[in-house]
Amino acid sequence: MRTGLAGILAAACSILHAFAASTEQTHQLLVDLAAKNAGIVPLDAGLFEKIVAKDREWSVSVQFTALSPTMKCAPCRDFAPQFATVAKAWSTVPTEQRNQHFFATLEFTDAVETFRRLQLVSAPVMQYYPAARGPRRPANGKLDPQPWDFNSLGFDAETMATELSKYTPTKIPYKAPVNWALITTSVSGVFAFLLALRFILPILTSRWIWALLITIACVVFTSGIMFVRIRGSPMTGSGRSGPSWIAGGYQNMYGMEVQVLAGIYGTLGFSYCALIFLVPRILSPYKQRLAVYIWCTVIFLLFSVLLSLFGLKNQAYPFRLLI
Repeated sequence: MRTGLAGILAAACSILHAFAASTEQTHQLLVDLAAKNAGIVPLDAGLFEKIVAKDREWSVSVQFTALSPTMKCAPCRDFAPQFATVAKAWSTVPTEQRNQHFFATLEFTDAVETFRRLQLVSAPVMQYYPAARGPRRPANGKLDPQPWDFNSLGFDAETMATELSKYTPTKIPYKAPVNWALITTSVSGVFAFLLALRFILPILTSRWIWALLITIACVVFTSGIMFVRIRGSPMTGSGRSGPSWIAGGYQNMYGMEVQVLAGIYGTLGFSYCALIFLVPRILSPYKQRLAVYIWCTVIFLLFSVLLSLFGLKNQAYPFRLLI
């Protein structure tokens, strides 16, 4: 009787020893694969069953993806680099902690049946599997995989590292990579600005340029463009005798009316500038006198047209010149 009991105990010990040896072999395989692939364990259907086995003493974050060109999964291509960055950061922690948690990826084309069994109908998907045995087994005993919520947490690697650090043996030492593209663009922009400043600065400091810009702004805004834009007035309207580009009354205005007034104001402004700056530069007294007559006539005619337009808008307007 004692011999039979001893045999049973010996067989049980042998099975447990083989079971422990198998688990240790799987663990060493995962360690080796992670070391060869920048911290990520590439899975197939068989290795997936081993890495999430019920006797695991490690935790694992699994990325279920579809990176095959035939799948055309754009979100998968966006998420994979973020997952790889976090996995690479985890590969830098001390060995004792690093070998207690793994980052793994399972491609759809390598494990179609696994995807179906897990009822995964979209990709990418990430799930965290806690340790099933040992000191890192959850105190509440819940061993169900915890999915990553892309809707609220997104694809960002920094967020992923922060959230997963709540479950890993130690904090994931993630550091955002240097944005060399932004730095290069900024430095190039500064050099380009400094180079262009040599040519732009004389323009920006020229009083004539500023005078021209201010004059144009005055002409545009005094012509009523903001009134038309705010009220959404049409370019033309209908009058008693057909289409009309002049709106009756001082509280109405058409877009075409604004353009005509801007042209008149602009020409009047240029006429005054010509009298002030151009005519005095004419050396011939005869030509200078002729220029004065011409520009004064232009001013007189334009003011006549302007007053006539005011009269068309309101028949009670009392002032007239020539027209």
